[in-house]
Amino acid sequence: MRKKIAAFRPENVLLHTREIAERHGFDFFGFPVFELVERKEALKEIEAVFEEGVDIVVFTSANGVKKLFGICEGKFDLKKKFSDADVELELCAIGPATKEELEKKGLKVNLMPMEYSTEGLKRLFDAFDVKDRRIAFLRSSEGSKGIIELLESKGAFVMDIAIYEVKKKDLTECKEPFEDFVKYKPDYVIFTSSLTFKIFLELVKELDIREDVLRNAKIVAIGDLTARSIVEEGLKVDLVAEKSTFEDVLKELKSF
Repeated sequence: MRKKIAAFRPENVLLHTREIAERHGFDFFGFPVFELVERKEALKEIEAVFEEGVDIVVFTSANGVKKLFGICEGKFDLKKKFSDADVELELCAIGPATKEELEKKGLKVNLMPMEYSTEGLKRLFDAFDVKDRRIAFLRSSEGSKGIIELLESKGAFVMDIAIYEVKKKDLTECKEPFEDFVKYKPDYVIFTSSLTFKIFLELVKELDIREDVLRNAKIVAIGDLTARSIVEEGLKVDLVAEKSTFEDVLKELKSF
């Protein structure tokens, strides 16, 4: 009998996540607990970054890449700006999915941390001198400020631009999916980020079903930060996945 897994993925990757799960022999249940909303007003900030000059541009997620190109489409030739930079512009991507999305847009990634997390990014930037370099982060409004503070302490000029915002799903939209989730009784519940877990927890508290949703399920967290957020709420994390792609998590689960 196939093991049952559940995860709370954005709408645009749900079908692909299901396909990956089934390919690896798992039964999958999932729905989004938030939506990603483009910040159209970020366009002026993006234009200013290239006008003032930039040395390194950091993308923390594939969603960030998609949302950025969505904001700029028909208004600002982003690909041309990358290729026309006055200095050799370096692109940094956290994780292979982000790198792949940039390459689909015809852009070359020069930097990628070995560990696909903020901590991995810190270690990457610790390895070389960033003094006086202009670094732009194009990411979610929920991004950690720790990496920004570190780079500024090393003498870098950092522009942190929120490309999209995370909007929690309305409670009325979530009631039925959560009822189905409780009936599904997953063997494993996978949390792909600290933010996903926190929004999940807010919703189950509002629905007054906290005691029901994780009963008898093992909890899987991607990364130490996600695991810490879960443990802080008095829950046990059974597996901390070291790699950030959903497929890698499933490979770890198969041998767990």
